[in-house]
Amino acid sequence: MKINISKLGLKKKSAEVKTTVKVVNEATALQIMMLKMDKMQLDSEADPLTVMEQTQKAVTAMTDFIQAVLKLSEKDLDTVMNAVTMDELSDFISYVLARIQGLSEEQWQETLKENAEEEDPKK
Repeated sequence: MKINISKLGLKKKSAEVKTTVKVVNEATALQIMMLKMDKMQLDSEADPLTVMEQTQKAVTAMTDFIQAVLKLSEKDLDTVMNAVTMDELSDFISYVLARIQGLSEEQWQETLKENAEEEDPKK
């Protein structure tokens, strides 16, 4: 499947990703890590140092994941890390995970539109 990578600050605007068993397994492992992070951050009794260390591990896991799945060179990954914010990285990871799980580009865009409408207080 073709993944739109235009928001990563690279010259290349798309990447071909084959949803192999390994890619799907890595995507699932990353989602589990992210859910554990969310749970830890919501725990008022969590040790701040542990939360920060786990956050750093999660960021490393996210960048390792996109490097492997999109087949980025070290130079490309460095470009990405200097071009995007944490929010942009998280949004991009969500997009890639959704695509790997079978959402089409059109379904993803519709999901974004629905989420924006839900967050818009005027509606």
